Amino acid sequence: MVRDAQRRLTLDWLERILLLAGVLCLGIWLWSWLDTRMFEAQQNEILEQTLARPPVASATPASATSASETDALSSFKRTEKKLESPPPEDGELLGRIQIPRLGVTAVVLEGVGKRTLRRAAGHIPATALPSEDEGNIGIAAHRDSFFRGLKDIRKDDTIELTTLDGTRRYRVEWTKIVEPDDTSVLAPTGEPALTLVTCYPFYYVGSAPKRFIVRAHRLDDEDEYEPAGS
Repeated sequence: MVRDAQRRLTLDWLERILLLAGVLCLGIWLWSWLDTRMFEAQQNEILEQTLARPPVASATPASATSASETDALSSFKRTEKKLESPPPEDGELLGRIQIPRLGVTAVVLEGVGKRTLRRAAGHIPATALPSEDEGNIGIAAHRDSFFRGLKDIRKDDTIELTTLDGTRRYRVEWTKIVEPDDTSVLAPTGEPALTLVTCYPFYYVGSAPKRFIVRAHRLDDEDEYEPAGS
């Protein structure tokens, strides 16, 4: 009888401990979810407020410059911007990525640290910046959060990348599965490109062994680009 009572007491305590652990895990998940949603809403609001500001008017009338002069001036301004602008700090807001057909949307921060990827998609350092007009932009996010929808992505899907300069659109060219140490997909490209990276398989339990890659090229038509403040 004494042994049975001790066994019941032990089971009762074990049940309470497991229940407490379950409640604690649920609380941690709920806090993380709320923190991510609130942070995302805050960053989107900052981005929208910045985009809503009217563009600074040029001091030189457009009619006073030729097409070649305009191109040269634009090229000079891009070069000047690169020289003057310091590299973004880790966790700094760079923009927002959206894939309309899949309902994928995430703010993009600089870096791929744990805290950054828990709250947003991250710009991969050493790749072209989202605001740049050339190069290969690398963006990563978790397969079980912001980039879960990539499992259904298709060739020719449209990807929208909004920065503080405006919105540019990209069209998916191909997808590929690579090893984690294969960084060739992030190499510079001869034309403006966007490379998305997430872990694979999507429903793998634990640390996924592969990487799922999406490569898209930028659409250059004038009606595909929406400058900030337009």
